[in-house]
Formats: sequence, structure tokens, C-alpha cells
Amino acid sequence: MKQFIPFLVIAVIVGGAMLFLGDSYEEESFEPFSTQERWSQYWDMTIFLEESSEDLPNLGVHLEFERDDVVIDAIEFFVNTDHGGFFYQDLEMDEFEETILYSELCDFCEELESDDVDGVLMMNWRQDGEIRSEFFHFRLPLDGN
Repeated sequence: MKQFIPFLVIAVIVGGAMLFLGDSYEEESFEPFSTQERWSQYWDMTIFLEESSEDLPNLGVHLEFERDDVVIDAIEFFVNTDHGGFFYQDLEMDEFEETILYSELCDFCEELESDDVDGVLMMNWRQDGEIRSEFFHFRLPLDGN
């Protein structure tokens, strides 16, 4: 019995440390107020507007790759509107996790003459040594309706 007491003490110390030092954070929820979805042979794309800490919304893209039989080793996309846009690049991917969620502050949203954000998303990616492209047109209402 005396031989098991040190193991028991170590187990209690490790268990207590894991309990008290564990991360207790909540994942940020993804709740955009305006979305538009598009699909293709390779991608499910959602372009969205979401609340931000600023007075302006964030404009963002959620991409999901739908093919398990293909390896992607580079990706870039461009979101363009008449008033501005942004881009994302990862040209040296070690391992693609099949999902990208990216957003930026829509600093041109207050300059819009209409109540919609009209634009295009152009994607390029390299799979199996070949470059592929997709284009998606979108229109997002600023008021979420």
C-alpha cells in the first residue's frame, strides 16, 4: 500500500493542476447579420456582414472546400466592390484544413450610395500542381434584410 501512495499523490497534483489551470474561454460565435451563399464543384462560399467593435460592419468570407480527394497547397482570394475591397493569400500552405474564415472592417460601407454591397469574389488556388479559379458575384443588404 505504501508503494501506491506516491502515485496517488502525483495523480491528485496533476489532476488539480489540470482542473485549475485549464483554459476556460468561449469560442467566438459566428453570427453575421447579412449573408449570401454560393456553391461550386469545389467550394461552398458564404460572404457576410457582421457586427464589429467599430461603427462599421465587417465584410468577410467563409469558404469550405468540398473535395477530400484533392490537396491544396496555395490559395488566394480577392473581394472587390466599386468602393473598395480586400484580399487574402496563403501561398505556402503546410496543411489545408478545408475551411477559411476571414473578415475585414468594411470602411467603404458608409460611402455606398445604395443599401447593398455589390461585388465579386475571385479565388485562385493550386491543387495537384494546377492553378484553378472561381468567380462568385454577391449582393449583401446592409440592413440585414
